[in-house]
Amino acid sequence: MRADVPSTLGEIPAAAIAVPAAGSPLNLPTHSGQAMSVIIDATGPGSFSRLWGMSLLERNVRLVERLGAARIHVLVRPADQTRAGRRRFPGPVAIDVQALERSGVAAAADLVRETSGPVLILEANGVYDRRFLGALWQCPAPAVGVGEQGGPLLPATLLVNGGESQVLDAGADGSGWQAVQRGYLESEGVSRIELDDVDRRISSLRKSVAPQIIHAGDQEGLRCADEHLRELAGKGVNDFLAEFVHPPIEFFLTRLVARTALTPNQVAVFYALFSFASIPLIASGHLWEGLGLNMVRGILDGVDGKLARLTLRESRGGHLLDKVIDWIYLPPLFLTLGHYLAGGDWWGVPMLAVYVRQVFSWLDVLFASWFGHFLGVSSGEVRPV
Repeated sequence: MRADVPSTLGEIPAAAIAVPAAGSPLNLPTHSGQAMSVIIDATGPGSFSRLWGMSLLERNVRLVERLGAARIHVLVRPADQTRAGRRRFPGPVAIDVQALERSGVAAAADLVRETSGPVLILEANGVYDRRFLGALWQCPAPAVGVGEQGGPLLPATLLVNGGESQVLDAGADGSGWQAVQRGYLESEGVSRIELDDVDRRISSLRKSVAPQIIHAGDQEGLRCADEHLRELAGKGVNDFLAEFVHPPIEFFLTRLVARTALTPNQVAVFYALFSFASIPLIASGHLWEGLGLNMVRGILDGVDGKLARLTLRESRGGHLLDKVIDWIYLPPLFLTLGHYLAGGDWWGVPMLAVYVRQVFSWLDVLFASWFGHFLGVSSGEVRPV
């Protein structure tokens, strides 16, 4: 192995790796500084199976777009060429769809020979962890994703140098991606990226989730992928309703909304309407009606975020919109509720409780900031021992 090539992610300086998180497109840098090309082999079984409103192929296209792919090549069977070009959620990169009569490995080898710069190779029937691909994205090529017992991952997870297709050519006889990856693992100068090398903590979700790469080419794989994506969609919480009552309802509604044209920000607008509609109801004496709208608001508040994360449509604008709605809505809600319960007395016991609650709300913001700054972990990740 060359001395200048790290054998594992752990040997790459931490400062050189940007950790992908939820938010707008990341446009991660590559190790060489050249633009990343991506090849997605959609000739395998299950490549067009649907999960949370989109095909597995489109999910992977959206993922690499967000990471910063400059060119995306999709390899398909002739019968799948038309549907491979359709997208529910258009993106910034034009997709080059190539219909094949031969193996995906052989076609990928030809593309690699014609490309300059790093090339990431994935299989469409895989569900990939964004953090893992982000780490591989920034490694020196060639690099291979490594699974349990040090063997290659299923599905394929491979980073190669453009113009260097010798190992790919050796697997073009139909032996498949697993043989190609084993060939790279047996070669000198190849980085090995293991799942355990990736940090489990997701600060934007206030919790830790182990990264997984899942082959979803059959129903069992789809079930496992669905469970993993659900785990990545929910935020870390410490209250009973948000942890045990809301999630089943929120995921049910999210699954329905994912099949429609509604965007996460449009769901947030509905959530805002329910939020502000409850305040005049309570103020006019319709307490239970107002509280009922507020319960619906609490559920919709979870749906917009889950929809964004499950369909890869997170944005900083959406995150800010969610925060602004809460900042504007919650203080008037509690003041109105306290004023109603106090019979109009601004210094009645219910109003005093509201004042104390608001003070503690501000203290909670300060505590959460302090907790993350000094302890390096979100307070939402803490659980009773």
